[in-house]
Amino acid sequence: MLLVAGNLVYDWIAGPVAALDWDQTVWPAQFAAGLGGNGGTTAYAAARLGTRVRLVSACGDDLHGTICKDRLASVGVDGAYLPGLTGGTALTMGLFRADGARALIHRPGVLTAAFGEVPSLLPYGGGVRWLHIGNPFAVAGLRRNAAVYLREAKEAGWMTSLDMGWDRLGEWMGVVGPCLPHCDWLFANAVEAERLGPVSVRTVIKLGAQGCMVEGVPVPGMAVLAVDSTGAGDCFCGGFIAATMRGMAPLEAARVANVCGARSVSAAGATEGLLGWEETYRSACG
Repeated sequence: MLLVAGNLVYDWIAGPVAALDWDQTVWPAQFAAGLGGNGGTTAYAAARLGTRVRLVSACGDDLHGTICKDRLASVGVDGAYLPGLTGGTALTMGLFRADGARALIHRPGVLTAAFGEVPSLLPYGGGVRWLHIGNPFAVAGLRRNAAVYLREAKEAGWMTSLDMGWDRLGEWMGVVGPCLPHCDWLFANAVEAERLGPVSVRTVIKLGAQGCMVEGVPVPGMAVLAVDSTGAGDCFCGGFIAATMRGMAPLEAARVANVCGARSVSAAGATEGLLGWEETYRSACG
């Protein structure tokens, strides 16, 4: 089983939008609303490919939270939602341009206090053999505890991975550095990777339409008409982990991951374009 720790967000996405003018109404052609967040999207993507997944996250007791939980349950994700937290489900409003680029506005809601009082993820570890942390920068509690969670996971004999994400506070290696000795795989996009410098951990650099680099080896991407890039990197991570857990070698797993990222980009919303394992595998490996 894969254990994912990360944020769960209700996304509201619309586009394409070229520009906004105050006091004017824009009529985008596409809208999507529902499951998002680094943790939620990665968990969904891996489960959509047939992997057993447990998600540890925080979710409000509201309609947005119910929709996200139902979406995850529809592909078999075991939701372990942190108790005793107040606030609504995290919300993101997003607009995307015709080239797939996006702009987001975020309310953290219940995530503000998530993971702060969770000293260990081992109690969630029954049947788990891989821990993935999706973007520690998105949740204050993960900034503090990610390295501890990864260290405990390695000591328990699990595989481990971390998806970097963007750090709006600029702490970067202050958070990621202590995690690296306990990571089997580190995911980052090209801009994020520039903040790292040389590292000894195995790395997968996400390159968007160009595909990815696995430990310095390029793996070409899958050509699609880009609609919305929201969540594509998280779907990529879910695809890579799911394929690796099936026994695929890293470069093969990267081809599966590239398909997942491309399928995500092909539709509005993070997960609407994803396919099941057989279709994804055929697209990746012929």
